[in-house]
Amino acid sequence: MRVLFICAILISVAGCSSSKKAPIETAVSKPLVEEKAPEPVYEEAPQEIAESELWQWYDEADLPDLERRISPSEFVLYHCEYASFLSSLGANTVEVELPTTNGMVLFILENSNTMNEELAAKFPDIKSFKGKSDDGKLNVRLDTNQEGLFVEISGVETKQLISPILKGNKTFYALYGEDALPKSPRDQSFD
Repeated sequence: MRVLFICAILISVAGCSSSKKAPIETAVSKPLVEEKAPEPVYEEAPQEIAESELWQWYDEADLPDLERRISPSEFVLYHCEYASFLSSLGANTVEVELPTTNGMVLFILENSNTMNEELAAKFPDIKSFKGKSDDGKLNVRLDTNQEGLFVEISGVETKQLISPILKGNKTFYALYGEDALPKSPRDQSFD
């Protein structure tokens, strides 16, 4: 009896291992929400990231050890020649290249005239411009102040932001989507 039982077990084990079938996919085994693949971490400038004279791709690992202003979940880091960029904003209408998720784009900007001339002369670091890309597909709002450059680029289905990534530093800028920053909790005093 024992021999018969052992033979039956061996036959069933041998039969199971030789007749393995591909797993059957069912609606239950598939995830309900497709997971988004993580963005690549760039150790060198990817080919699709264009650079300009004033904007150069920069490796996050080489950032100075300073406190962060922002911590977007996904971003592309740029080194900006800020003093040169700021001096290019001297006229009422200017053309500037800015990084976008589709590479460098030329924008035509007009001074928003948010300050009168006397006040603007007193605070030369504060500037405000609005404009469009040279092809008219993107709108831009660009502001500078004592903390650096702040840009909002918007299109039909996109909103991209450029802002300083480090506190007290006007050289390193993050290009990121609007949804890459964590939501801040609403202040209870407004309820």
